[in-house]
Amino acid sequence: MKLLNAKQICDVAAAKGFGVPALNNNGGSYDIGRAIIEAAQELQSPLIIAEYEPNLEYCGYDHAGAVIRMHAADTTIPLAIALDHGKTPQSILRAVRAGFTHVMIDYADKPLAENVRGTQEIIDLVRPLGISVEAEIGHIIKSSDDSTQRGVTVSVAKAKEFASKVDVDLLAVANGSTHGIFKEQHSMDFGLIPKIRKTVKMPLVQHGTCGISMKDIARLVKAGMTKINFGEGIRMNYIRYWNEFSQTLKHEHHAWRIARAAKERLKNDIKEIIRACGSENKAHLFK
Repeated sequence: MKLLNAKQICDVAAAKGFGVPALNNNGGSYDIGRAIIEAAQELQSPLIIAEYEPNLEYCGYDHAGAVIRMHAADTTIPLAIALDHGKTPQSILRAVRAGFTHVMIDYADKPLAENVRGTQEIIDLVRPLGISVEAEIGHIIKSSDDSTQRGVTVSVAKAKEFASKVDVDLLAVANGSTHGIFKEQHSMDFGLIPKIRKTVKMPLVQHGTCGISMKDIARLVKAGMTKINFGEGIRMNYIRYWNEFSQTLKHEHHAWRIARAAKERLKNDIKEIIRACGSENKAHLFK
């Protein structure tokens, strides 16, 4: 296992013009985590594996970190373990103590000055430990339905102002996408991304990808997004595959047989994501 922080991975990716998938394994799910890591290893892709704070409250930070390290122990790919949408310094510290190498502090729903101040406090807390930090500017909203409503977009001026006031490692910017479960999303402002990319020095992060086609994921990378987050679609497909195989597979009531079949199907989805991000066969860049 080649454990790095997300800045170390994304700086290389930004310089070389490819994206890095940040794949959420639902708070330490054995099967989802295994599918993610096996797919990345087979395609020799650098990888960020992420955990949502609400999932970790159930599964446990230490459990999630241990499951990832167990799956990745014999891998040769560069890997970062990330806390996604951390909301408090306490959750950030719990992730760091569990061996995470990257944290996102999400104060995007707060006034700019509070976002700057809170983000800087986290940077001062964890950067001396070698942990990279991600922040968000322009609150990327969450929708509870399956509509394709347009999300918010952040102005170039506000992104520039934020980046000039806090030296964050990665910056998530609102470009019209929305968190939630969607069949399709078409509201991203592709023209906004290169404008922001020219005004800030740190790699950019794409949130809210459920329903975005693989063709558009590739467009987002080409436009200037480096870290591309995937969560809802992965867990949605895993549950769909589990339900399918529980009804059609001759599993003889062995849960592991259903889990194995769902994991293998999910690997194919993850390989599509890796290829769309352009990270296939990029692991050698980190030797």
